[in-house]
Amino acid sequence: MSQKASELFAQESFNHGYKKMEKGDYEGAIEDYNEAIRLEPNDGPAYYNRGIARDELKDYEGAIEDFNQAIRLDPNYAEAYYNRGIARDELKDYEGAIQDYNEAIRLDPNDGPVYYNRGIARDELKDYEGAIEDFNQAIRLNPNYAEAYYNRGIARDKLKDYEGAIEDFNQAIRLDPNYAEAYYNRGIARDELKDYEGAIEDFNEAIRLDPNDGPAYYNRGLARHELKDYEGAIQDFNEAIRLEPNDAEAYYNRGIARDKLKDYEGAIQDFNEAIRLEPNDAEAYYNRGGARYGLKDYEGAIEDFNEAIRLDPNLAIAYYNRGGARDELKDYEGAIQDYNEAIRLEPNDGPAYYNRGLARYGLKDYEGAIQDFNEAIRLDPNLAIAYNNRGLARYGLKDYQGAIQDFNEAIRLDPNDGPAYNNRGNARDELKDYEGAIQDYNQAIRLDPNDGPAYYNRGLARHELKDYQGAIQDFRQAANLFLEQGNIEWYRKSLNCLQELENW
Repeated sequence: MSQKASELFAQESFNHGYKKMEKGDYEGAIEDYNEAIRLEPNDGPAYYNRGIARDELKDYEGAIEDFNQAIRLDPNYAEAYYNRGIARDELKDYEGAIQDYNEAIRLDPNDGPVYYNRGIARDELKDYEGAIEDFNQAIRLNPNYAEAYYNRGIARDKLKDYEGAIEDFNQAIRLDPNYAEAYYNRGIARDELKDYEGAIEDFNEAIRLDPNDGPAYYNRGLARHELKDYEGAIQDFNEAIRLEPNDAEAYYNRGIARDKLKDYEGAIQDFNEAIRLEPNDAEAYYNRGGARYGLKDYEGAIEDFNEAIRLDPNLAIAYYNRGGARDELKDYEGAIQDYNEAIRLEPNDGPAYYNRGLARYGLKDYEGAIQDFNEAIRLDPNLAIAYNNRGLARYGLKDYQGAIQDFNEAIRLDPNDGPAYNNRGNARDELKDYEGAIQDYNQAIRLDPNDGPAYYNRGLARHELKDYQGAIQDFRQAANLFLEQGNIEWYRKSLNCLQELENW
């Protein structure tokens, strides 16, 4: 075959391949380019086009081989560098892709898509500033480049420039009002700025455009949770789970929402599923423990806190809550050990000091309890209940004046704290200030007409003042209340006092 005939047949095969590519017949196109290359082994465009066809078939290694040949035959073939970069991108060879984009830009400095794709590769390498520079260039060359605005927004979001990200997503949406991903990511940025209502609006739009967008439902659920719309959050997590049944985080967060609604059984079911999918999720064990605690299953709660601590030995809150569960089981020594660890990990954890104080009080270590309540008050000077309990510890040491000072402060901070009035009444009673004690018991009863101890204690004070009829009335009311409440021990005590007075 003559050289001219060979060139004609090669061109014919090339043209057939091109037409097949236009129709999406990439396998057929490759066969034609093979023939064109057989006839003309130095036909750079044939290698180039075969590389494009191979790329379309996801044969990225084969595509790269063809682009190599095209570049060997024409070292200034900008499109070949560009498309080899795209193939390398697909193989996650981002450094190699950037080298190719660099060369394509050197050969054609005004090619916006090359800047855009180099920006994508830099983003993958976490070079967000470099990515932004490339997207800037792409936008300069094409101010209507919606994808460039969108991806610049993504890079800005990763740099925590949420306002800048929102501006870019705004532009992407302006240019393409149906850009679901732009709405979704603008919602993410708004969520980071705690604009939960705005975030929900964006997730709504993303879902409208793509009703099967599981992450949009999931993140809308998180935003609703932040607004304390726990029912709405659960509905969204339901959808996220329907679309992705193995989404451990959706189960986990639905469990959190159910816990907030005190649906502890439902919460436990969700945490079970989250743990099944992610067996090493310390937070899931921790929160399942919290739900079990809510059901008063303190042993089960402790088991979960144990597992959370095993997986994350620095999870201070797990020690704290295990201490709370041990407290409920009256294992005060064990509780104190846990509070010690929580405080070691979080030295400014006021509630840990407070609860360790309660455990020490339970062991009648009143001095130790007072030290802990002191710390709790130092960290939160407005913690009324800490003053109240420090007052009780002082009462235990017979420091009645000191106790009264603490009860005064508790009442100043919370004028509706009935137990503080009752406790101050007890301290005044010990100092034989029976009138003052009765005034405090009156306040406790006003705040809680079903406060049996306040009636009982007022009865004792009235008895000391020889107001026997008043004492009888109080002991009778106390006995009735204790009986209704199932407190048989104090019912009998009240009844004994009543009978002594009636028989006197």
